[in-house]
Amino acid sequence: MTIASLFSTELIALLQKIEELGFQLCLVGGAPRDYLLDRTFLSQDLDFELRGKWISELKDFLKNQKINFTELPYEIIRVDFEGYDLEFSTPRTEVTIPGNASHHHFRAELDPSLTYAGSFKRRDFTMNAVGIELNLKNKTETIVDPYEGVKALMSKTLKEVSPDFFLDSVRFLRLIRFMIKYNFEMSGSIEAKLGTFDLSELSVHHFTEEMMKSKKPGIFINAFNNLVGAYGLNVPLNFNFWRTLKFLPDIENKDDLLVDSFLQNESAGHEVAKFFSMPESRLKNLKSFHESINNIKKVSRDELIEMSKIPLEKIPDISVLKDLKNLEEKKEWRVYSNDALLVSWSDWENIKVDASEIEATPVELRSYIRYHKALKKVFGNA
Repeated sequence: MTIASLFSTELIALLQKIEELGFQLCLVGGAPRDYLLDRTFLSQDLDFELRGKWISELKDFLKNQKINFTELPYEIIRVDFEGYDLEFSTPRTEVTIPGNASHHHFRAELDPSLTYAGSFKRRDFTMNAVGIELNLKNKTETIVDPYEGVKALMSKTLKEVSPDFFLDSVRFLRLIRFMIKYNFEMSGSIEAKLGTFDLSELSVHHFTEEMMKSKKPGIFINAFNNLVGAYGLNVPLNFNFWRTLKFLPDIENKDDLLVDSFLQNESAGHEVAKFFSMPESRLKNLKSFHESINNIKKVSRDELIEMSKIPLEKIPDISVLKDLKNLEEKKEWRVYSNDALLVSWSDWENIKVDASEIEATPVELRSYIRYHKALKKVFGNA
């Protein structure tokens, strides 16, 4: 089986036309890597390096074919085509800008005649420096592997392509992501130089992006904390609070992180909300939800029984009903609660309030009828 055999008919037709223009197509990045790990899998994100001609001719072709495209930095062309996310780029080298510790620490020099070894040198891991050169006319494919990436892939080893690996703080994050996603180990050469990473200009955007791509944010942050601590790496001030936290392995999203951190330390919850630029209402509602749970847990069974026997308008203190109502209003947080309450959402979930009950109740108490009926339902025969 070839990787092109997994392409749709429409994609083959488009790529054949590009090839007929005089471009040599080489599939690079994650698609060849994932295909070599599983010969039946094809990513929908396909990145091609184009050799032989300047990419301006591709732009003219796409315009003539009325195919929409987006131009990205370094003259990369992105095309959303029949369910595929395609990127076409010119081979390039990246020349480091001294003193720049950001993700964009280089200037790019494009060259459509650049060798594979020359263009792949800019990549992070050897397993990502593997290409599949396509010849659609002859229906042949050639694996391009100037840095022994296939060997690293088969041995489940993350090995850097060049010393430039350590100049990009995002590659530190990608190291963690790939260790988690593929259960790979870092090479001895990476481990020996991990302390040379400069994370002082690490951005929240790239941290969040790599964390979410890992599919296991809790494990990702725990690993980040461990490596930063073990190698004494400097991080931006707004990253320091992560060091005080340890997360459960089953965390899947930002809300999970918010809840877990809040339960560890309320101030940490504030830091997480701030870090991810969450609306203030997210943490406010979460806090309010837990306050209501704690309030209800303090009320005894006897007190709830007594309230169930008193007409709603005669209850001297309806704070319990207010808390029950609050739990319903903020029910999005239920999934995070394992608390066993004497009366809970399942008790009022299907309770109906008819028009006569509403009419007979003072206006200011009408929104609590449902929760008072829940008390009657649970404790009415006690």
